[in-house]
Amino acid sequence: MRNLLLILFIMCGWAFNVQAQCFLAYNEQNQVVETFCVGQRITFKDNTTGGTEYYDFDKSNGLDFNAKQTSFTFTEPGTYTVTQLKNVSSTLCERTFEVKAGVPSSPPVLQKLALQPRGLQLQIQSSAVNDVLVEQAASPSGAFTPVTTLARVPIGQSEHSITLASSSGCFRVRVINVCTGQENIISNTVCTQELQVTAGDRQNLLTWQPNPSPGNVVNYQLLRGGQPLQNLVPAQRSYTDAQVACGRTYTYQLVTLLQNGSLSVSLPVQVTTTGTTPPAAPLLLVSFNLQNQVQVETMVPAQETFKDQSIYRSQSSGVFGLIFEKQPKNAVDASLANLSLKPCYQTTYTDSCNITSARSNTACPVILTAESQQNEQVRLAWTTYEGFPEGVEQQTLELLDEQGQVYWTTPVTGQVYVDVQPQERFQRLTYRLLSKAKNASYQSYSNTASVEQAFQFYFPSAFTPNNDGLNDTFRAIGKFASTFTLQVLNRWGQVIFESKDFTKGWDGTYQGKPAPAGTYLYRFEATDVNGQRLTKSGPVTLVR
Repeated sequence: MRNLLLILFIMCGWAFNVQAQCFLAYNEQNQVVETFCVGQRITFKDNTTGGTEYYDFDKSNGLDFNAKQTSFTFTEPGTYTVTQLKNVSSTLCERTFEVKAGVPSSPPVLQKLALQPRGLQLQIQSSAVNDVLVEQAASPSGAFTPVTTLARVPIGQSEHSITLASSSGCFRVRVINVCTGQENIISNTVCTQELQVTAGDRQNLLTWQPNPSPGNVVNYQLLRGGQPLQNLVPAQRSYTDAQVACGRTYTYQLVTLLQNGSLSVSLPVQVTTTGTTPPAAPLLLVSFNLQNQVQVETMVPAQETFKDQSIYRSQSSGVFGLIFEKQPKNAVDASLANLSLKPCYQTTYTDSCNITSARSNTACPVILTAESQQNEQVRLAWTTYEGFPEGVEQQTLELLDEQGQVYWTTPVTGQVYVDVQPQERFQRLTYRLLSKAKNASYQSYSNTASVEQAFQFYFPSAFTPNNDGLNDTFRAIGKFASTFTLQVLNRWGQVIFESKDFTKGWDGTYQGKPAPAGTYLYRFEATDVNGQRLTKSGPVTLVR
């Protein structure tokens, strides 16, 4: 039966020898060893007879028998399974050995001790790969007891999280599993740091006890939201954070910097600020959009929260009255019907504690007017923007195209400007004024103000088609036509010329031949971009 099982093992690929010591481990003094140290050269030899032997020195990373060496130097501590293969019977034999760490060149350093909700995070600086025992005591001079083991702590800096039922007290790490059997290779001691936070009236009070770690405290650093808030002297035991908003939740941590450079970090503590004092007043900015609606932008101080706002309006220096409630920060007043009654605005906002602020500054947008003059010039006049903290720095007059895009700009001063050469590209001229704040990035637009340029055409009473470059054609003189028809008729009422392009006129020919000199009749019809219709007729004299 046993032979049958052996045959089955061989048929399956490998057979494992169940004998206890089919091979032995020898140190460099040719002594049989069961445990050995990192850095020692160990030779493995067959403890039976016959056949060539092959070894794999670490089963955990897969079996590999391609190498022919029988000696190996282990570089990290731990428990290793060494496997022997004999080519006589394809038998595999396994043995487990313990590799102990060497003595580190210097004790480990506990660089940081950070409290976590269910334990601790340790940051360790190590000069060798070692197993370390984490130990805890009630005070630096108290009795330390082991709480957990960290295996194979690497060389250099590494972080480790451990779970503990009670995380308060003082901690250190002790090197274990060294070849010499030493148990006195111990790190520095770092004690946990506690922090208490209490919400007050628009402020948070933070208190703590001095850190009991050995050595002096260099300073304390407060973190808010993971970012540095304040550095504090070692003697300080409290701090009041007044740069907070009612109803907002804040997270604090206290970091203790010790004389040896180690850190002790408290557990993050959350608190929601309460209050009864009204929040600081907002800054109000107002500006017109292209639909001539007033956009109201409320800027709340950075330390405050915003829930909604109430908007108040005054016209022509009248009393401010409530026009909207429960509005967002950016609201629109679409109810302003008469721009001649200069509007001004104020606002209050409610914070997350449902407390209402004081009134904002008064903000009045620019009101712009545009009037056509008899000489086809355009006169523009405006009020001054009110509400920038330091006043207006710059004013720019803009002309907009049909899509509301800026076509040209010109800087202006004062409150009046005359456009002496209006653009001929647009029949309807639409202007607005941009005001920019002094020493700030705030800006505001006025309402848009438009004027219609005259839609009219003129015709010469005579023309001379003699190719001298002067008055050679009979054509309409005008602009802004969206549709156009010009006809010339002879004395019998026959149409001898027609054009639908006002830039093209009659050259005095009919069917390719010069028409005789004399008087003709023209008929003209056009519409402008607004649908306004213009008709005209009259005589024209062809002179040869």
